[in-house]
Amino acid sequence: MKRTAKTVILSLLCGALAASAASCANSQTYPLTIDGEQIRAGIYIFEQQTAVTAAKSKLSEEQPDLDTTAEGFDYMKQTIEGKSFADWVNEKAVESCREYIAEKRLFESNGLTLTEEQSASVKENVSAIWDESNYYAQYLYGYDTIGLYFESMGIGKQSFRDLQEASEMHTALFDHLYGEGGSLAATDDEINAELKSNHAAIEYIEYKLENGPGAQSYVDRLNNGETFEQLMKEHTDDYNTENYEKELAEAEAAKAEQETSGVTEETEDGAAVEVTMPTEPTPIEVPEENSLILVVDKDSAIPSAEFINQVFEMADGEVKLVTVTSDSDTKEYVVKKVNILDFPDKTEDTVKTIRSELKESEFEEMLKTAAAGYTVTEDSSKGLYKVETVLEKLPETEGR
Repeated sequence: MKRTAKTVILSLLCGALAASAASCANSQTYPLTIDGEQIRAGIYIFEQQTAVTAAKSKLSEEQPDLDTTAEGFDYMKQTIEGKSFADWVNEKAVESCREYIAEKRLFESNGLTLTEEQSASVKENVSAIWDESNYYAQYLYGYDTIGLYFESMGIGKQSFRDLQEASEMHTALFDHLYGEGGSLAATDDEINAELKSNHAAIEYIEYKLENGPGAQSYVDRLNNGETFEQLMKEHTDDYNTENYEKELAEAEAAKAEQETSGVTEETEDGAAVEVTMPTEPTPIEVPEENSLILVVDKDSAIPSAEFINQVFEMADGEVKLVTVTSDSDTKEYVVKKVNILDFPDKTEDTVKTIRSELKESEFEEMLKTAAAGYTVTEDSSKGLYKVETVLEKLPETEGR
């Protein structure tokens, strides 16, 4: 979710961000006051940083041929949606600060408070992310810890802590409203429609036998009532045995060749290398009923996009031989499609994702609507926090 990505809050280090403001005060400043609540400079700077990354992405969408790596390229000279780069970024930063307040207000008005577990999570995250040495920070930012990097941006530890709390509030508020049992949660019909449209439950075998009865024979047996689990056991055992017999024949031939010729391979120290005989495979256990059912996504490409396309054309209960050819390679799959709604234990994680995705836009719109009604007062210190300074501090790869 949007707020989850903002796990940081900022308290001003003026010297780091107000490059041209040598007279900047050392005390905490509040560039914005939103609906009577002051916004720390660190929070505003963080939202600027987030908006800069979004602006770079937006610029790439509007001008896909724009070479941002060209010598002399200057983001500050670009326009986005008819606005200067700096204006677009600052407007987005103010908008995000509005939503930061809206989130806190809605959290409180719904009677929510952070649990002991959530508060402990905030404390643990702040300590781990802020103070511990981090290879990512060293590689990407050139600082030993994330905390040192944030401080160089003007993001203080208290601000970081506040935004970590906001992240927990975001998740808790969403779950309260839109999670299972929530007053605004997606209905079972909405969730089931999404499940049926974009997900499928299947059992399948990639047929690999060279000397077996053929993949179509498996389809026929399944249609005649045999279970998929038993068929999978038989196929696996036959495949393992086929490979074993092939390896055994090769090993025996190599051993016979050594005995006939009297020539054996040797290691560097002159020791004879004996032919290693393969180990006979152990039959597998019969899988539990329905344990082989997989839930696949319509956009998946595993094992291949063509496989997925054919699966979604199948009817529930249908058994089919799916053939996929790419270049000179042809693979055969024995597939059985089952009604995904009949196996809720297989779709728990998928349902959680669907429940969130169906209502995330509605939640974000709720925050925007609440935020739009707030008055915003800008302090004179807001002008100290320059977009170009944020650009200079961001890694070159960020936002591209």
